[in-house]
Amino acid sequence: MLVIRDSQIQGFIAQSENDIVKLVCDSVIKANHERVENIRPLRLISMAKIGIERARSVGVTRPEDIAAFVALMFEISPKFYRHPAIAAVLTDGNFSIGDRIAQLPDRINDEVWEEACLAYDPKFWFPDVA
Repeated sequence: MLVIRDSQIQGFIAQSENDIVKLVCDSVIKANHERVENIRPLRLISMAKIGIERARSVGVTRPEDIAAFVALMFEISPKFYRHPAIAAVLTDGNFSIGDRIAQLPDRINDEVWEEACLAYDPKFWFPDVA
């Protein structure tokens, strides 16, 4: 019987850092087209790299999970994961981080999402730009 390990599958998804950046950009464009349609491609890449770094800093490692996390950063708020209710789901050790991200729509109510959206700060992406 042929066994394909998760690490091998991850290699098919994104073999290099550039592949992860492309995956994230594609995911963000697909999920948040209206929010990013006027962002220049190089700026979007820079923003994706910031999001990838942030996702990794909170323990997200698989390329598809990173892409989903960064898409939420664009859609909801760059710091969405800091809302106490969302943080509770994302730190639930009973599930993998990928499962936790996938569970967010079912475990977080509309009021919490709205609160997180209200905290959107576009300066997060480029704090040094006036």
